[in-house]
Amino acid sequence: MNRLQQLLQGRLGHDAWSEPSELGASGESAALGAMNATELEIPHRLFVPEHFEPRYDYPLIVWLHSDDSSEWELDSVMEAISLRNYLAIAPRGHRTSAKSNRLFRWGTQLADLAVAENLVFECIDALVESLPIHSERIFLGGVGLGGSVAQWLGLKHPHRFAGVVSIQGSFPQHRHALSSWKEARRLPILHLQGEPTPGCGDEELIQAMQLAHAAGLGYRFVRFRDPHADLAPESGSLDAELFATANRFLMGIVTQTPIPLEPEIPADAPSMADPLPAAFGWN
Repeated sequence: MNRLQQLLQGRLGHDAWSEPSELGASGESAALGAMNATELEIPHRLFVPEHFEPRYDYPLIVWLHSDDSSEWELDSVMEAISLRNYLAIAPRGHRTSAKSNRLFRWGTQLADLAVAENLVFECIDALVESLPIHSERIFLGGVGLGGSVAQWLGLKHPHRFAGVVSIQGSFPQHRHALSSWKEARRLPILHLQGEPTPGCGDEELIQAMQLAHAAGLGYRFVRFRDPHADLAPESGSLDAELFATANRFLMGIVTQTPIPLEPEIPADAPSMADPLPAAFGWN
């Protein structure tokens, strides 16, 4: 388990993983009543923003949790991204983790991806009918393998999503990943990498950049290195900046206003954002 996963799970605490969610939700009673009226029976977690306004069409984030985690991860994710700007939902991974029968994961075979695809669209269809969702502001996001699956679904169905955020998720390796590559050129995809992890290290990042550049895909690659990691690895500052960058990317699409993704850092402080070669498509 890397430091980002530890941070996500640590914020929830042990008790948060002790019970599987049903039609779990947080927020105003109007949203809860509308959601409870749906027939969405798959295990999931729903997030309703603070000061929920039923007359406003919200952007929707469909979040795919990391491996050895669960849909409850959504709580800490939205705390890190924004508590006010989005509705969000996280379906539970369909495979049980080897570590615990209360933790879950996503598979990597084509059949596994088909299951994930069905779960995502079932969530979207249910929420669009019951809650005020902007149909052209539906986003996918995920951490680790969840981020890889989010990329795969976005590349396969680019017309269904306004953008994709992948944190520490490797470029999808399945041979059908680029079956709709021409249509996928219009889809903004943010690929965030913090500390190197298996399958998402520097070599894999360069390969992903080369593929995205060759296909003309709308990827934005941002790699972070924490200058204080050796001194205070428990600080979580790098992980917080990953989610803050994701929020800037999403809000830039929502408001149709270019927002710089680089963090605002004092001039005398070492930078966490590592510029990547423009030749590979990093802006």
